Amino acid sequence: MEQSSFERITNSKFYALGEKLGDIIILSLCWFICCLPVITIGPSSAALYFAVHKRFEDKSGTPAKDFFRSFRTNLVQGIILTVIYLIYLGITGFNLYVAIFGFNGTFLPSWYTPFAVVLLLPFLFSALYVFPYLSRFKNTVKTTLFHGFTFSTMYPGHTMIMWLYVIITIALMIFFFPSILFAPFACCYLCRRYCERDFNYALLLRDKREHPEKYQDETAESEDLEEDFDEDLYEEYEIDEDEDDEDDDDEDDPDGNVDEDEYLEEYVKDDEVCRVDEDSPSE
Repeated sequence: MEQSSFERITNSKFYALGEKLGDIIILSLCWFICCLPVITIGPSSAALYFAVHKRFEDKSGTPAKDFFRSFRTNLVQGIILTVIYLIYLGITGFNLYVAIFGFNGTFLPSWYTPFAVVLLLPFLFSALYVFPYLSRFKNTVKTTLFHGFTFSTMYPGHTMIMWLYVIITIALMIFFFPSILFAPFACCYLCRRYCERDFNYALLLRDKREHPEKYQDETAESEDLEEDFDEDLYEEYEIDEDEDDEDDDDEDDPDGNVDEDEYLEEYVKDDEVCRVDEDSPSE
């Protein structure tokens, strides 16, 4: 049965590409517009993360609906978290300014400047995980802040990479304003890779701690396999050694070369994925 012209268009690669570009523009504009009141930067960022996650993980075809659903759900907690960060950043930023440039002709000791920089670390080492966590898990404001700081300190490399993405995105939006149509989405998509990896690993550890019986069989099987592998390797080595001895006995050359022992190393990487939308990892 031949497809109609409409079906051929909707099933083409160009239509799929146009659909993805449309989702990128829609979500980026939704984020920008909802960030304009400033105090809604947090719930807007959480909503963008949730919509991007649904778009690529669950293949959702309603990005705008997903965005505003998450925005409404996390509005109150997101505003509270944003206000906390704005107040803290304002105080520590002013403190750093005074430490470097002084205030009304009054200058602080030079040793105070590093201390003022250290006071910024709680913001730098929590902000990037807090709002993705808010979008994916349901918890209190206090616990959300705690987990955001915990994830960031556990994975400082991921935190620095994500801050690099954020700085580049802000610079693009300032110096090339049309980038507002794609830069927020791109930044969220890149950061999502690290956040989801860290969230999934935390969920896996929690599940292993709460339900160790689920993983006992796997551990026993892996130990049995290792024992069988070692026995097979030992038997194979003994056979090869005997063969080498026979060969040496047959040869007349006393300076014959003997093969060196071979050692095998096995690297196992377990990439189990555990996804949840409403539960939160225990502290």
